[in-house]
Amino acid sequence: MSRKKMHRILMNIAAILLILSNFYSSTAAYQFYCFTCTNCNDPFNSTKSSLVLCSNGCYKNINKIPGSFAVERGCSSSSDGCTNKIYGALGYGIYNYCCWDNYCNFSLRPENKRYASLFQALFLIFMSKVI
Repeated sequence: MSRKKMHRILMNIAAILLILSNFYSSTAAYQFYCFTCTNCNDPFNSTKSSLVLCSNGCYKNINKIPGSFAVERGCSSSSDGCTNKIYGALGYGIYNYCCWDNYCNFSLRPENKRYASLFQALFLIFMSKVI
């Protein structure tokens, strides 16, 4: 077996393992720490909030009204998990950002990183065919 063919096989195995680990991690029940606070605007000061162990996802709600805004962080209470939603128009309204990782609701806009390893696996498959 040539070295190039062996390299391609190993890259494909690594990609499959990465995809399977992503599937497992997205279906497994996890608990993670989320910041909880009300009126905790950005820039965020974590010393004025508390950490709570959550199982349905963390959220960050931004309520924008003309002239001001308010931020609330916490655990999703829904058994279906947290859902990213925007209610409003013209830059005003309620923005609900969800995330599923420890301390993830501190940032300006938390993102779901669940599909990052899928893209990494696809990149590995692509690279194995190029090399």
